[in-house]
Parts: sequence; C-alpha cells; structure tokens
Amino acid sequence: MRPTLATFGFLMLLSAGIAHADALLRFADNTGQNSEILVKGNYARMDIADGDGGAGFMLFNANDRSLYIVDRTNRTYMAFDEQVVDAQMQAMEEMIAEMRTEIQQLPEDARAELETQLGLGVDRAPVEVEIRTTGQTRQIGELQCEEKEIRVDGRVQSVACVTGPDDLGLSRIDFQTLNALTERLFELSRRALDAGGPVARAMSANVLPGLDGVPLEVRHVRDDLVTRLTGLSTDTLSPEFFRIPRTFQEQEPL
Repeated sequence: MRPTLATFGFLMLLSAGIAHADALLRFADNTGQNSEILVKGNYARMDIADGDGGAGFMLFNANDRSLYIVDRTNRTYMAFDEQVVDAQMQAMEEMIAEMRTEIQQLPEDARAELETQLGLGVDRAPVEVEIRTTGQTRQIGELQCEEKEIRVDGRVQSVACVTGPDDLGLSRIDFQTLNALTERLFELSRRALDAGGPVARAMSANVLPGLDGVPLEVRHVRDDLVTRLTGLSTDTLSPEFFRIPRTFQEQEPL
C-alpha cells in the first residue's frame, strides 16, 4: 500500500503566493509504475495496486480517520481498519501454522533452511521503528531535501529525502491531511509489527512513518525500489474523486 514514485525529469512547482486547498501529487518508480495522491480539504485519495495486476485506490477522511479500499476491477469497496488488520493477521498466522506442520516432514537441513528463508524462527518481540536524520542534504530538481533513514530494529530499511510543505507550495490543510493519512496507515501497520514474528518481518520493508515533511524521493534498501515525486498540481479537483461510485458493492472484511 505504499504510493509508487520514480524518475524525476522535472518537478511541477506551484507559483509563489497562496496555495489552493486542492492538491494532486504524481509519483513514479524505477519499474515504470505511476500513481497519484489527491487531496481536497480533509479528504485524500491514494492509488494502490495489488500483486495480481488489479488496481484501485484508498479514500481517507481526516475528520474521522476512516479508510476505504476501493477495487475498480471488481467494483467493490471495503472499510480498512483495526478489525480488518487483525483478521488478516489471523489468516496469516493460520497459514504459517500449516506451513510449520508441513515443514516438519522435511529433512533437518532442508527444514532449517526453509524456516530461515520464511522467517519462521523470528522472535515475536515487537518491531522497533525509528527515524534518523543523516545530516545530508540533496538537490532534486529545483528543491533541496533532507535525508532521513527509516530504521526497523536498527537496520536501515529505506532512505527518504524530505522537503517542507512550504517549499512545494502546499497549503497547510493539504499537508495536515497528507500527514493524517500517513499516520493512519502507519498506525494500522504497527498492529502487525507489534505482533512480531514472520508477519512483522514481511511488512517491515514497507514501513513509512510520518517524516515531518513531503518525501521527494524514497529508496527502499532491500529491493532497491526508488520512488520519486514527479509532479504537483493545485487545480481544483472534483468532489467525485473522493466518493465511492454508487454502483460499487460493499465487501465484507476477510
């Protein structure tokens, strides 16, 4: 569920003056995947893509901190909250328990190797996430940004180069809504991280806590995925972008 970003040929900056209350941030990554985050007042919409090639988006309301996942392929939507995360974790734990049983039938050497690959021997202690400023600054396009490391259990998982909302011309309400969206997603991911074990290990590479700014670039160390902000617009956005289509059916949480 992280927004993708990649090569930055240019950065569309806002003209000087008062920023409007709408914002559209465009991202691309070094695999050629593009996505957008739209903001209108207290509402945000973020593109997502699943591993099967399906596409959709998340809708966020900063007033009540509600999140909905909208699946354009299947024309469905579903609330995304603590109960959904807990249900997904339970399903993962049941799958891992079945895998442990099957692995026990293997020879000792093969069993040990497979357990290591799958992280089945990982301690169940909660995962520690911290942000460290490197002290380095970079120039991306016309903007300067400050490097920050996201560390999980002491290891650098990703490096973000962050600039302030004023440098981009984002209005205060736009930035507050973006921050609230990031905080909500991190809050939900922490439920799995705090459970520890292989589920936390699998999720740790995608953790992105609040960075007190807007990342112009995020580099994920493990898979060398680089995501970059490629454009920003403050044209007025239609309220329809922030509504679930009436013909879509609600899906029950797993």
